[in-house]
Amino acid sequence: MAAWSADARYTRLVEEQGTGLLRLAIMLLGNRHDAEDAVQDVLIAAAAAWPMTKPLAYLRKAVANRCMDIVRKRRDIPTDVVPETAVADSGFLQVEEARRFFDLIQDLPPRQRQTVVLKYQFDLSDASIAQILDISIATVRSQAQHALRKLRMSETVSTGKDLS
Repeated sequence: MAAWSADARYTRLVEEQGTGLLRLAIMLLGNRHDAEDAVQDVLIAAAAAWPMTKPLAYLRKAVANRCMDIVRKRRDIPTDVVPETAVADSGFLQVEEARRFFDLIQDLPPRQRQTVVLKYQFDLSDASIAQILDISIATVRSQAQHALRKLRMSETVSTGKDLS
């Protein structure tokens, strides 16, 4: 078996940011298996393109785009079987509020889900999100606004309480 000879900076980046990239993919896709595949695809492609400027921004954008590809393909496959549900990861989604947030965002359209996850889970600025998703800042804001409105409506329906 050949030894891995990746640049030490790339290896360090993957070690430091891999969990965060996986978390992003899980939030966007709803299950760990597809998320791991998406992140692995992106990391393999990034290794081939290494070195690059702003590698973390590139990886986040690539993961978001790969997740969108998977979601699009998933929509095209009719199935009679209920898809698997995500399972709680010991270091992630342990807090009930985070779990409820995760459950609520699964019903959002993909672009709104990406925007909400990047904005509220990863605490990125509107400008950063716009760059990652390759959309305008105004679109980021409107997608977030529409998503929050849907989340509030979902929460009101499920609990009988208004979040506002």
